Amino acid sequence: MTEFIDGQSFTSMVICAHAALSAGKQQLNELNVFPVPDGDTGTNMSLTMQSAVKEMNACSSNRFQEICDSVSKGALKGARGNSGVISSQIFRGICSVIKNVNDTFDTRTFAKAIEAGAKVAYGAVATPKEGTILTVVRLMAESAGKLAGKHKDFVEYLNALIAVGDEALAKTPELLPVLKKA
Repeated sequence: MTEFIDGQSFTSMVICAHAALSAGKQQLNELNVFPVPDGDTGTNMSLTMQSAVKEMNACSSNRFQEICDSVSKGALKGARGNSGVISSQIFRGICSVIKNVNDTFDTRTFAKAIEAGAKVAYGAVATPKEGTILTVVRLMAESAGKLAGKHKDFVEYLNALIAVGDEALAKTPELLPVLKKA
C-alpha cells in the first residue's frame, strides 16, 4: 500500500504521465474538434509535458519546492496550442500546492492540488467552455476530496480518480454541440 508520495515518486508520476500522454497523443488528436479540428491537441499536450519532464530532469533536488518549480516552468515554456497552455496551468495549480509539502504528501493533499489545478486552469481561459479538458479536470477536482476520504492508498485513489475523468470525458459530447455533431 502506498499512502504517501515523496519527491522521487512524484518525479516518477510526472514521467509516467508524459509517457501515457505520448502513447495516447494520436487518440487525443482525433478526439478534439473544438475550437477547430486541428488534429494536434495530443501532440501539443505531449510536447508540453515533454518540456516539463526535461526541465524536471535537469533539477538535481528531490525537494518538492524545486521539483514543482521546474515542472511548472518547463510546462509553461513548452506549452503548445490551447491544450498545452491549459495543461501547463493545470500543472501550475497542482504544483502550487505540492511545492509546500515537506517530505511526503497523501491523497488529501493531492486532492487539494487537483482542485487548485482546475481553478488555475479555469482562471487562465478568458471564456471557458464546458465539454473540454476544463470540464474533465473540474469534475475530477470536485470528486478528488471525497475520493481521498475513501482511499488512502494512492493506487486505489488514482484509479478511482481516473475513472471519474473517463466518465467526464464520455459525457463531453453532451455538453458541447460541436463534439456531439462530430
